[in-house]
Amino acid sequence: MKNASKLTETDLCVMCGMCLPQCPTYQLYQTETESPRGRIALMQAIDQQHIPPDHKALLHIDHCLGCLNCETICPSRVPYGKLIDEFRNQFNASIKKPILSRLTLRQVARTNGIRNLTSIASKPVLKQLTQLAGSVSRIPGTTLTQPLLRFQSFYPGAYSRPTQRRGEVSLFTGCSGTTFDHRTIEDAIFLLNQLHFDVHMADNQACCGAIHQHNGQKQTARELLGKSQSQLNQAAGSILFFSPACGEQLKQLDDLSVLDIRTFIFDQLQAHPLAFSPPTQAVALHESCSHRNRLKLKDLNFDLLNCVAGLKIVKSNNPSLCCGAGGIQSMNYPQQARALLQGKLASFDFSQANILISDNIGCSMHIKTAISAYNPLIEVMHPVSFLARQFNPQ
Repeated sequence: MKNASKLTETDLCVMCGMCLPQCPTYQLYQTETESPRGRIALMQAIDQQHIPPDHKALLHIDHCLGCLNCETICPSRVPYGKLIDEFRNQFNASIKKPILSRLTLRQVARTNGIRNLTSIASKPVLKQLTQLAGSVSRIPGTTLTQPLLRFQSFYPGAYSRPTQRRGEVSLFTGCSGTTFDHRTIEDAIFLLNQLHFDVHMADNQACCGAIHQHNGQKQTARELLGKSQSQLNQAAGSILFFSPACGEQLKQLDDLSVLDIRTFIFDQLQAHPLAFSPPTQAVALHESCSHRNRLKLKDLNFDLLNCVAGLKIVKSNNPSLCCGAGGIQSMNYPQQARALLQGKLASFDFSQANILISDNIGCSMHIKTAISAYNPLIEVMHPVSFLARQFNPQ
């Protein structure tokens, strides 16, 4: 008997087409095969051996960014994200990735792999490839050869009385946080200390496996998640993550207390308010697809930013449009990523703001490659960093 297909849930799709206007690649290409409905039809045809898994068909499917806008509108509750991950896993050997993407996936799976990748990618040939991919070597103020900051493993708060200490937390920085997001980590530690929490951060943290999960390497993803669990089992207090994509992956670990760092800080601020200086200008807010559609934290960014009294938040006129980063999709398909980013940035009125708030490091890095064309002075920062900047000790 033929083995049961793991793609049978594609049959839940009734082909209504409600997902089409929600899909960023359909908006970009205006082609049915670049829509969730079209991709489901292709997956079914390939799975049932009606058409071969040739390059053209696989390319349409692999263009998917995994934003999951389609899942939010689907009346049949098709688990599209699960299906696209499963399809990529089954046909991983046939889906060709650029050398930089393959190198990234391999290095991320290793201890300190991202740190090692920065030195590898600074070599002339690979540096040119990263520039073509629109990745970190083009980000103002971030170079692949910059010295990497070393973090302490424990940050005790300087409290005037020991009884002021409210507890302790541990930070999950994953594979790239200490390399590419050290500012957010430092600002988070500062705020958590102000809220009277001691902070722990283990060295040599493993990747959570999210990037492999969404790029056809489910077995590697499971192994990395297991490695992260072994490390986090030793963590003190609640485990706070920064990346929404990492958060979705970590939340599979039911026996651990895993929270978005924004949620934890917001809850603490409600119980123990801190003073923040009034802003001098509005801020623009970009919310990642993983925040909106995977973690489903609808109002969290607004609630957290509104802890700063009088702050005006400039919204995108197309908030559901993906910026094009899509994990490593900006490396896989740089032209697609740049086109979507241009549309996303054009949806903001940057005449009112000199700061863009972004809740995801992948989005932030991608946005920095092009935002200077809209406002050369604008800063891109995490909401936690904005609160740390506005903190006003009294």
